[in-house]
Amino acid sequence: MELVTTLQQAKTFLNQKYYELEDFTECLMLSLISRTNMVALGQPGIAKTAVLRELVGMMDFSDVEGTPYFQIQMGADISPNNIFGAPDIEYFKSHGIIKRHVEGFLPDAIIAFCSEFYRVSDQVANSGLLTILNEGEYKNGVDIIQTPLRFFMADTNFFPKQADDLDVEEEDIRLQALHDRFLARVLVKPLQDPDNQVKMLLMDDTIKFKHSIKITDIIELQDHLDQIEIPIEIAYDVVQIADKLRDKHKIFISPRRVKLSRNLLRASAWLSGRNKVNQADLRALRFSFWQKEEDIIRVEDAIDAQMNKSSVDAKIFREMHQSVIDEFNRTKQNQSHLPGYEETALIKQVQKDILRIMEHIQQNYPGYKTYPDILKVYQELETDYHRFFDLEVSS
Repeated sequence: MELVTTLQQAKTFLNQKYYELEDFTECLMLSLISRTNMVALGQPGIAKTAVLRELVGMMDFSDVEGTPYFQIQMGADISPNNIFGAPDIEYFKSHGIIKRHVEGFLPDAIIAFCSEFYRVSDQVANSGLLTILNEGEYKNGVDIIQTPLRFFMADTNFFPKQADDLDVEEEDIRLQALHDRFLARVLVKPLQDPDNQVKMLLMDDTIKFKHSIKITDIIELQDHLDQIEIPIEIAYDVVQIADKLRDKHKIFISPRRVKLSRNLLRASAWLSGRNKVNQADLRALRFSFWQKEEDIIRVEDAIDAQMNKSSVDAKIFREMHQSVIDEFNRTKQNQSHLPGYEETALIKQVQKDILRIMEHIQQNYPGYKTYPDILKVYQELETDYHRFFDLEVSS
């Protein structure tokens, strides 16, 4: 709980110091907690680097080996030497294999930031960048290094186009392999509110966070995040959101991305001080389920619809229940005076109809007890089922 409180305070501090960046700081925190690669889309000069540096400045890197922070800006003149370290000349002379001095470079970094990431060259991408992002490994000479990397963030002012875009180019297809390595994606916009622009101009840049965050605590948290429980009903929600986005908006969300997104949900629950994911944590999916900028609002709408689904369905179940009761009362009123009227048969039909609604709820909401509105309807159905059972016995 002490770490939860500290990270919540750090998030609040960043939001108070840097205006209109709530989504960015939220994505940053969830990605750090879940050890998720993150990319921020936005114009230069809107404080993306400043916020990350501020967060790194809060970290206590004692008691761990490695380079605390590595930063680089991609461009045509950036070579593997700039990313992975200079080659060991003597080793190359004696072995004929390139082995690098990685200390101080990406393979040795705990936290790393790469600006203008999609300007990366093929030479850099194929020299080990993909394996570092994917497996956390780097082949150095004949050795495989397990990198200490605990958080990787990149920024860009453009995303590669998708394969189905009309103006897609070969360069976009090449970059898609890198783009897919970023589970978390966030759009960062320039300041919109004039008052906040004034506050930014008058901001005291020297204000610092009063506490420190031990990187060893972050590592411990990341390594045990899978202990946060994801109930089956939340898993159903995630799958339904992904399916709707694929079917309705043709947004490609791979099964791999759906599975990996569970750690963003866990991070959201943990940051809220819970050891179990609930529906509120579905909001974290807005950082992982979009591909293009125009997808963002569609993803948010799909998440909101899923979060409200139980309320809408509860209303439908209640209307179905009321329809059964109304039909019973109407039939009884219209037919009770007729010869051959059997109330027992009518009561049994009501019980059967109520039971069918209850089974429908159980089928669509296996964890219905965790949805207050669904549980309330289910309990109302149970009460009426037993009431009609008593009527059947008495008749």
